[in-house]
Amino acid sequence: MKLLWKVLLWIGGILTLLIASFIVYGMYLTKDLPWQEPVFDSEVPPNPGNLGNRSVLLFYKTNGFEHESIGTGLLEITTQGEGRGWNVISTDNGAFFNDDYLSKFKVVVFLSTTGDILTKEQESAFERYIANGGGYVGIHSATDTEYEWDWYNDFVGTHFRDHSLFPHTPEGTIVTERRNQYTTSHLPERWKKTEEWYNFKDSIRGKSGFEILLSVDESTYNVGETGGMDGDHPISWISEKAIGRMFYTALGHNSETFTQENSMQHILTGIEWAGKFSETNDVSTEGSN
Repeated sequence: MKLLWKVLLWIGGILTLLIASFIVYGMYLTKDLPWQEPVFDSEVPPNPGNLGNRSVLLFYKTNGFEHESIGTGLLEITTQGEGRGWNVISTDNGAFFNDDYLSKFKVVVFLSTTGDILTKEQESAFERYIANGGGYVGIHSATDTEYEWDWYNDFVGTHFRDHSLFPHTPEGTIVTERRNQYTTSHLPERWKKTEEWYNFKDSIRGKSGFEILLSVDESTYNVGETGGMDGDHPISWISEKAIGRMFYTALGHNSETFTQENSMQHILTGIEWAGKFSETNDVSTEGSN
C-alpha cells in the first residue's frame, strides 16, 4: 500500500510539473506576462532636427514579449528605406511621442511593440499626430499593444487574441485579396509563408472604414488548439477613416519576413503609402502603383 501511494504521489508530481510547464510556456508564447510591470519613458532624447518629407520613426518598445525579429526588422527597414531616400530614426524611447518630435515624421512604425508602452500624455500626442495627418504602420505584435487605449483599438481595428502553440509557426498560403493597391501590386494572388498566425479578438472584415489586403487560407495549415478565425482570417489591412493613414500587417514574427521579397516589399510599400511619400499612392485610385 505504501508503495502504491508513493507511485501515485510520484505520478501526481510529474503531472503537476507538466501542467505548470505548459501554462508557463503558453504564457510565454502568447505574450501574457502578468509579472512584467510596464516601464515608461520620460527623458526626452536629443532633438532629431529637420528630417525632410520622407521621414520614418521606427518605434520598437516592448513591455511584454520581445521578438527576436525586431533586430532584423530595424536593420532591413533602415537599410532598404534609406536606399529609397527615406530618413529613418529608430528608438524604443516613448518620450519621442511629444507634439514637437512627432511633427518631424511623416510616418510612425510600431515594430512588434508589446504591452503598455506609452503614458497618457504620449498617447494624446500620438492621437493629435494622426489627427494632423501623420501616418501609422503596425507590424505583427503592434496589435498586442495598448489594450486599455480605446482610441488605439478603434484606430487599428482590433487586438491580438491568441495564436496556436501546437503547431507554433506552420506554413500557410496567403491570399492577396486586393491586388491593385499600392502595397499589394507586386504580390501574386496566392503565396506561401511560414508565420505565427495571429488570431484577433474581432474580425476586421465588414468593419466600417477598413479594407482588407491579405488573408491567410486556414485550409492550408493546421490552426491548432485555438481553432483559428473560423475560416475567415484577414492578416493585413488599411484604413483612411482618420486624417492620417493606417496600415497594419500581422506578418513579422520570423526574421525572414524582413528578407523575403513578398513580405518585405509589402511592409516597405505600406510605409510609403501610410506616409504619403508619393501622392500617386492613392488608395481610392483603381490600379494605383
